[in-house]
Amino acid sequence: MAPRLLFIPASGPRGSGEFYRSLTIARAARQRWSKAEIGMIVSREAGYVRGALVVDERIVIHVVDETPTRNTVEVNRVIAAQRPDVVIFDCAGRRAQLACARSLGARTVYISSRPTARRKGFGARRIRLLDQHWLAWPEFLGGGLGVWERLRMRAAPRLRVVQINVVFTPQEPSRAAAVLAAFNLRPGGYVLFCAGGGGYNVQGRPASDIFADAAARVARESGLAVVWVRGPNYQGPRIDLPGVVVIDSLDAASMVDVLAAARWATISGGSMLLQAIALHTPCVAAPVARDQPLRIGACVRRGLAVAAALDANALAAASLAMLEDGAAYAALCERLVALNLESGVEAAITALERLVADINEERSRQSR
Repeated sequence: MAPRLLFIPASGPRGSGEFYRSLTIARAARQRWSKAEIGMIVSREAGYVRGALVVDERIVIHVVDETPTRNTVEVNRVIAAQRPDVVIFDCAGRRAQLACARSLGARTVYISSRPTARRKGFGARRIRLLDQHWLAWPEFLGGGLGVWERLRMRAAPRLRVVQINVVFTPQEPSRAAAVLAAFNLRPGGYVLFCAGGGGYNVQGRPASDIFADAAARVARESGLAVVWVRGPNYQGPRIDLPGVVVIDSLDAASMVDVLAAARWATISGGSMLLQAIALHTPCVAAPVARDQPLRIGACVRRGLAVAAALDANALAAASLAMLEDGAAYAALCERLVALNLESGVEAAITALERLVADINEERSRQSR
């Protein structure tokens, strides 16, 4: 039987990593179960709801007034109306929302991609209400289970932990060629600047604008083609930068194509950082959110990225240094290839298959 799936990613006016991840897994689930009923709850404050991102028309979007974590009444109303078989909470989900899903017979999945969300997933208020906890934090960053987490799991013997590392849409050469051609780009012939979702501000100024200033300087001083992606949550003024290809936003698959084909990327420290590492794209990373310095620092210590301050001159200087130091650039590329970090989409779908099989088996027993 095709499942009914409901994704509830953290969403709002700033970042977009959870939404992209959930959307990527939802589309993969659609490929696995062509007749699946798939929905997603998203805040109306998110830029992708306003049309900056084209959502798969076969995925029903349920819009709520603010981030789902703060809107239990509306979230539970949607859960009750849709009666999903599985609810996937991506860095979101109050205990009352998990309890509502479980009371209606749904299996529950919790995705954590940062330490604070991870602690919540293993906390006493949530762990007994979860069937699976997916870790979107690679083991090379210390993503394996700790002693405290293993002890906590004794209180929830039915819980299964699944390592999904980093999630992104698998590459397709024909699709990538079309995306690059649309912006007159060639593989390895440009550098990318992107602050992620584009919704974070620094002292009242969009963080994306700082990346734009750095992009303009690199374009002037290097002579290379430069791309700046504003991001779907960007709310700053439209800026035309001489020598820079300016892109408003890209869907998840196209963003992967542009990131993978870049000579290097200057990006924020969110989920895009891990995607760049998995795609073997050397990168300079600067934090735009509170949880990002930890992720950047862990990657830098492994020699998988270069850190920079969230300052246009610092970003530009670190980016230009990549161009000037060929030996360091080559060594970084070698480490990325050796790491061989893969997308966790297949692991996520396999985990969903287990839940769906359990649901179908239970229904079969009940019908006998």
